[in-house]
Amino acid sequence: MKHVMWCLLLLCQWTLGQTTNNPPGEEDYSNVSGNPYLFKDWSNGIVRFSGGRTMNQFKLKFDCLKNLLLLQFDGNAFAAESKVQEFVMYPKSKSKDSLIFRKGFPAVDKANENTYYQVLFQDKVTLLRLFSRNIIEEKQLVRVNSSTSRRLEEVEQYYLLHNGEMVLLPDNRTALPEKFSDKKDQIAQFISSQQLKMHSPDDFLQVVKKYNELLP
Repeated sequence: MKHVMWCLLLLCQWTLGQTTNNPPGEEDYSNVSGNPYLFKDWSNGIVRFSGGRTMNQFKLKFDCLKNLLLLQFDGNAFAAESKVQEFVMYPKSKSKDSLIFRKGFPAVDKANENTYYQVLFQDKVTLLRLFSRNIIEEKQLVRVNSSTSRRLEEVEQYYLLHNGEMVLLPDNRTALPEKFSDKKDQIAQFISSQQLKMHSPDDFLQVVKKYNELLP
């Protein structure tokens, strides 16, 4: 128990003097419609620290809007500190499936080395999936007055890590082969033969696995 409480002190980013109506680590999204979290409920999981320590005593929740890992222990919620290098989530609805998230990848677009990605494939090349949320503001006209509503838009992006470079993969089956310039003809043929629409993680996974096979 002392070991667990010590780790909680390391992980906690929330001060005792913070005033909020939400549990510690829970942001106030009451004025924004939509779900900021990858899963609404807390999930079982494993947390791995940069020093090599592994813990499974926590419940996990991932805030896609802030790219922030939240931890729950004994009814208390905490925002994970930077010493967490990797975590694994086991969604309740699919207890046999696991999602591996890791940080430490090269900076690209708005992401940096502290951004968590889901690792879908890792070999000669790595396929990464980035979950995020955009806040969309929409003006609504109600008779004379107008009001602004805010909602969360779910966003998923796929990146290929090859030779230390991050490449954003478009969800367009025609444009995608250009990102594999050295093997673009073979990739284009593969996408066509498999009738991939590039609308699902499995489609991207199949393409990257094929590309990995083509590399020397």
